[in-house]
Amino acid sequence: MTVTRSPLLKGAALLLPSAALLCPLPALAEGGFVSLQSGITDSQDMDNFNTAYKIQFGPNILDQFALEFGLLDMGRVGYEDPVATFTDVSDDIPPSFRNADHGSVARQNATQNSGSKATFTGISEAHPRGFLITFRYKFELTQDLDFFVKTGANIWEAEYDTIEIIANDDKTVTRRKVNSRKTSAVDQISGGGFLWQPLQDLALRAELETTALDSQHFSRVRFQLLTLGAQLEF
Repeated sequence: MTVTRSPLLKGAALLLPSAALLCPLPALAEGGFVSLQSGITDSQDMDNFNTAYKIQFGPNILDQFALEFGLLDMGRVGYEDPVATFTDVSDDIPPSFRNADHGSVARQNATQNSGSKATFTGISEAHPRGFLITFRYKFELTQDLDFFVKTGANIWEAEYDTIEIIANDDKTVTRRKVNSRKTSAVDQISGGGFLWQPLQDLALRAELETTALDSQHFSRVRFQLLTLGAQLEF
């Protein structure tokens, strides 16, 4: 039996090798990298921040594409204590607190044994640390300067302090630490930055990232990380 090829199939057979030449596969890269960075942590949800440190390493999969692993220390972060207010305080009107959204407030009227009071309970400080798994893709701007974007997972753990503040109707205020505990979760981390390579195997790396901390025991807080450091290619 004779099989007759259609003109369409014949044309495709001729075009496919040419298309393969015109559209080559991305070149596989060799080696890897390690970078060390430090910078600042910032957030619109918290008040106090510290210096962040980060080390990253991984393989260059393609010329423009890399897999990154990282260790992140965000430093200690915290809230300002809420401020007790005593406007119109009486046996039936307990004190209250301002700037207490990061905790809970229980208000109690006066009893035979004690006056009215308000009790704030909430997180005071935390120290988050994370293990990062991200993918980075870079775009060449000049021979020595690249722009990159990245996204992945922040597998984090944080030790946090819970405090209790009691405001009494006689305008006295007491504060104590209730406990220190740990919580953990996995959240997304994304960002972008620049790689400037003045030497063949050494680059300066600047990047801005955003990530959130959100767990059963830690209300959602979004952070921005601005870091600067050096990256060594090998």
